[in-house]
Amino acid sequence: MKKRRFRLRYLWVRFLDETRRINRFWRVLILALLIGIVTGLLVYLLESVVYELLFLTLYNTYFKNGIIVILIPMIGVLLTRLILVWGKTDGMGGTEEVVKSYHEFRGRLPLSRTPYKIPAYITTLGFGGSAGLEGASTYIGGMVSSIAEKIMEKLNIPFEEQRTLLLAGAGAGLSAMFKAPLTGTIFILQVPYKSDLAPNALIPTLVASVSSYIVMVTLKGTHPLFSMANKADFHMNDMLAVIVIGLVCGFLSKYFLRMYRATKTWFLKGPARLTSRNVLAALILGITGYLATLRFGEALPLGPGYIFIQYLLSVPDTFLNLLMLLLLKMAAVIFTFSAGGMGGSFFPLLCLGAATGGLISNVAHIQPFDFGVVMGMAGFLAAGYKTPLAAVVFVAESTHSSGYLIPGLICTAFSYIASGASSISSQQREREDIHLSRRFHLKVTNAMLRQIIFVPSNITVDDFRQYYLLKYFYRTYPVLDEKKALVGIISVYDIDRIPEEEWKKLKVSDVMVTPVITVTREETIQDAVQKMNRYDLDFLPVVSEKDPKELIGGITRTGIFQGEWAIVAA
Repeated sequence: MKKRRFRLRYLWVRFLDETRRINRFWRVLILALLIGIVTGLLVYLLESVVYELLFLTLYNTYFKNGIIVILIPMIGVLLTRLILVWGKTDGMGGTEEVVKSYHEFRGRLPLSRTPYKIPAYITTLGFGGSAGLEGASTYIGGMVSSIAEKIMEKLNIPFEEQRTLLLAGAGAGLSAMFKAPLTGTIFILQVPYKSDLAPNALIPTLVASVSSYIVMVTLKGTHPLFSMANKADFHMNDMLAVIVIGLVCGFLSKYFLRMYRATKTWFLKGPARLTSRNVLAALILGITGYLATLRFGEALPLGPGYIFIQYLLSVPDTFLNLLMLLLLKMAAVIFTFSAGGMGGSFFPLLCLGAATGGLISNVAHIQPFDFGVVMGMAGFLAAGYKTPLAAVVFVAESTHSSGYLIPGLICTAFSYIASGASSISSQQREREDIHLSRRFHLKVTNAMLRQIIFVPSNITVDDFRQYYLLKYFYRTYPVLDEKKALVGIISVYDIDRIPEEEWKKLKVSDVMVTPVITVTREETIQDAVQKMNRYDLDFLPVVSEKDPKELIGGITRTGIFQGEWAIVAA
């Protein structure tokens, strides 16, 4: 009877543990919802102040003057460089920093950099630097998630959920900026890996993205990001054009990224300070705007790129003008970052794709003209960021036209293949599971638990059941004698084999398993896994190299394959 009660109690504790896990899931969703709401409000302020109040005011007034259109972007990116140098802060963009923090810092953005990075974004984006607003918006979302970290710790949410919420915040920032919740969700799930999706992050990211979208459209309306002259109807005779656009975008993005990296490296190499090379890069940036005003009457290559893309969607221009826009935009993007500017890379890739698609539409006489422009946007983004699904969804959401989904998928598939392994992100990894197998050569000390619950050998089995099994709910425990020497192992399965009338009579030392299979902290994790497999174990005590009886930690099969140690060791 007593044994049956023990088993019922055991099942009840299991049920409570599962309930706590479910509650934790709901707590994560509530946090994702709150992160999305706060991020949506902050992104609304960012767009209203930096883009509408600052950039558009400059663009529609002072950027019409030949000299000022050179000076203002120069001043903006050079101020950014000075701010980052003064704050001893790197110029890594928001999406890049989110991906790096996801992989290496357990989902925590270093908030000490925020007082420097936010002004740095404002001076680049508000003064006409050719970079995307989404860099600042994803950084804001990640910042909100990191501020919520203290709440997470009080709620006892594991680090994996903290990484998930970092992605949720970044997705919320992207969703609010583009009024595209599905794009925010899919892009953030795709961007940490070139050939995989971030695991266990779909629902929290979707909740945060939708909530931030609702906040933004409540304040700004639901009108699409771009207005289209025509809605697309995909026909079989468009198939070849879509494939060609995909291939051209893939190859072009590959060589653009090589040029981008080489130029940026040359202009920014050396000590972190403002140099004549930065000034030269800033001057070239300003000249791109000046040349555009001479040819088009507007500084189209400058700024986040909304006006640039809308121009291409609205005006079927000549081949020479489209080629000039492509080259000027390439130069503006490259020299914005080479001068030390900050911002996102998502929208610059879209702009380059729009110009490429426009060129192909012009040569191939694609009708409607803007169909080729939109396909180029999807193709270039998929190739440059290795996010084919997000690229397709974005062009559909930003134009409110589902007709681009199927041709967009075809275009991005070919552009993705043609671009090879190149990506504008230096922080992306190939796929999620690589970091575990590649780190099994590391020592056990990287993955071991240092605080271990042990059982005294002189207590009764009944005391062990009452004060250890039903309190800590672990399956296996090391056993130590009076001198704190490791003498055995005991588990719930050992108790299950003993008649209940013997529980108060027998001591732990009578039923524990000996000899003990152990590892030292100098052995590799691969050695530990092999021992677990050989002896069918889930836990190994970690002992001192000098004294095999001295317990210094433990390592579990679950802990190894959950992978927290691999991320910390990365």
